[in-house]
Order: sequence, then C-alpha cells, then structure tokens
Amino acid sequence: MKECVERPNSKDHGYFYMRNGNQFYRTREETYQKNQSPRQKWNSDAFAFANAQMAQRYGTPEWKTQLKAEFEAANHIGSNGITYTTAWSWKFNSLQHEYRQSHPFS
Repeated sequence: MKECVERPNSKDHGYFYMRNGNQFYRTREETYQKNQSPRQKWNSDAFAFANAQMAQRYGTPEWKTQLKAEFEAANHIGSNGITYTTAWSWKFNSLQHEYRQSHPFS
C-alpha cells in the first residue's frame, strides 16, 4: 500500500481508500471474469452466445414475423418449461439452452 496524492486517470487500474484518516491507493490486479467460477463462466458464455445470435442473425423484419409464429406454435413455453410473455425472451432462452446443450458443463 502506498499513499497517493494525485487522482488516477482513466488508464489507472485501482482505487483510493481511507484508513485511519490517511488516503491510500490500491491497484486492482484481478478482473471480474478471472474471479468467476467455472459455472459462472459457462453461463456468461451462454448469455454472450445468445446475445450475439440475436444481434446479428435476427434483426430483419421477416425474422420478427417468423419469431412470432414460432412463439405461438410453442404455446409460449420455453425449452426449460417456463412460460414466457414475449417472443424475444423466449428465443433468447432457447438460444442459451442451445449453447448449453452443445457445450455441456463439466
């Protein structure tokens, strides 16, 4: 720990804190991803996959009508047995499920 007088800029990787009336600066070497458990990383990867698929593949107006038809045909029930209120959330969940099936957690 070292005492700091100047404020950090946007490239600094740490934070200031006070102890016994003195201001100290501590570098933050860890990242959030680094500290995740393997299961959290797996779930984050599934979320990222679903988000990327929704953004790139399914942005057209034709897809919206197809999505609505698939949603109605599935009776609003997702692959996990939960009933969804919107077609978007239903499809997002099915994409996450698709990723988890093709990349099983071990």
